[in-house]
Amino acid sequence: MPQHVQITEHYWCPGPWPWEWFNTCTRTVWKWCYDFAWVEETGYLFFSYLKGCENGVLYSWYAFSFGILGATYYGPGQMCFDGTLSASGKCAAASVREARITAEVPRAQALARRRIRGPRRHDDASYSGISKPADA
Repeated sequence: MPQHVQITEHYWCPGPWPWEWFNTCTRTVWKWCYDFAWVEETGYLFFSYLKGCENGVLYSWYAFSFGILGATYYGPGQMCFDGTLSASGKCAAASVREARITAEVPRAQALARRRIRGPRRHDDASYSGISKPADA
């Protein structure tokens, strides 16, 4: 079951002067977070088709990616989205610990791995642990 949580995002916000061109800003947003047992990503150079299993429910979606070709498997982790994902079936919640990463571009592999983060701890500064009220 996805959770609606408040997250602090960091983004690039350059200023008018050269020494301000690398400034970063933060904003607090509400996102839907899923705790996936596994995620499978199939890359097609400029976009990827992803499937993830959370508590026996299979979710699938498309995402932009660059240079990822073939299938890549990720173990347990949390992913957050602006909106909810629609369920696309049932799945086995067993983790894919022994799967090998088969993407062909090493830099793209590193970028793709950052999409899946381990479960957040409650003392993490970017996780408030507070769910959004149902009426808001």
